[in-house]
Amino acid sequence: MNAVFDQSRRFLELWTEMAVKTAEGMTADPNTPPPEAARQFRSAAFRAMSEQADQFMRSPQFLEYVKQSLNAAIRGREQLNEFLTRMHHEVQSVARQDIDTVLCGIHQLESRVVERLEEIGRRLDDMDRRMAAQETGTRRANQKRTGRKNAARNAGG
Repeated sequence: MNAVFDQSRRFLELWTEMAVKTAEGMTADPNTPPPEAARQFRSAAFRAMSEQADQFMRSPQFLEYVKQSLNAAIRGREQLNEFLTRMHHEVQSVARQDIDTVLCGIHQLESRVVERLEEIGRRLDDMDRRMAAQETGTRRANQKRTGRKNAARNAGG
């Protein structure tokens, strides 16, 4: 009961402090035109509210409440997912987790296939270079042989 009273007292202190700061900002000159006085009042009120909101949001109680709320939301979402998965399995339907598992397997398979295809491509490129080098060597040898035969014909002829 004391904790509830302390929280209520703290909340009342925050509002009282905001009201005091707002009232401090309302000290306007009687010679000030009404629109300017309204702007000053609005500025003071917004400044006081923003300071109080900032102070409240940085308080340990608020931060603890936000932490508990987020944890509860996460737990609720996990429980809902588990419940829906169980329901899908009970009606012999496909659940989201099943699809995620299959997709993960497909992605792994895809990665392995791509790696293997890249390796095959490298090997084909290597074979192509070797064949091109062999063809170049064969052409040179043929040209030398043809050149010798032509030289021999010309010399004997």
